[in-house]
Amino acid sequence: LLAAILVFVLKLHKKVVYRLALYQVLSALAFALLQALQITFINYDQNVRVYRQICAAFGWFVLFSQLVKLVFTLWVTFHLFCFAVLHKNLKKLEVLYVVTSLLVPALISTVPLTTQTYGVRSSSGALCFIYAQNDSDSNQRDRARIERFVLWDGPATITLSVASIAIVAMLMKLGHRICQRRGRYQLLADSIGKAAKGKSCLRA
Repeated sequence: LLAAILVFVLKLHKKVVYRLALYQVLSALAFALLQALQITFINYDQNVRVYRQICAAFGWFVLFSQLVKLVFTLWVTFHLFCFAVLHKNLKKLEVLYVVTSLLVPALISTVPLTTQTYGVRSSSGALCFIYAQNDSDSNQRDRARIERFVLWDGPATITLSVASIAIVAMLMKLGHRICQRRGRYQLLADSIGKAAKGKSCLRA
């Protein structure tokens, strides 16, 4: 929350990359709030019929907020990589960044609704996500496990791996530029030193 406030106070929201980071922070705040509200399902086993419907809707928002945060992470990394490594400013793509970061997660989060795999980890658990609605049914557990990997675990692993590689590449590129600039400054300093020395010799 403090980071989001500072973006506006320091007027950083005028730049695309900071706005993308702001969107990512807001999605992270939404996810944190939803996780805090998971306590609602602590009594899931006392009224399964009612809680199952609430859990389905709640699970959609949980997965949606996670995916939004993930997609914005990918776009922020992509934008910075293009700017730092490829020397391209893609600020005109901001609308694309925002639309895809909302639309794609919304569509993916709808899949467990159609397959009815939003549930709690166990009958007495307080964590609503892609879990079997009937924890004693092995087929439902296996189907929910596969679906959770395809819709969240797999994409998250791939996205974070790609982002990590991109960050390493950016750091290497920036390090190379710093070394080049230091070399130029050193060459300029040597040239100035030689010129000054030459003048002193002529005066002598």
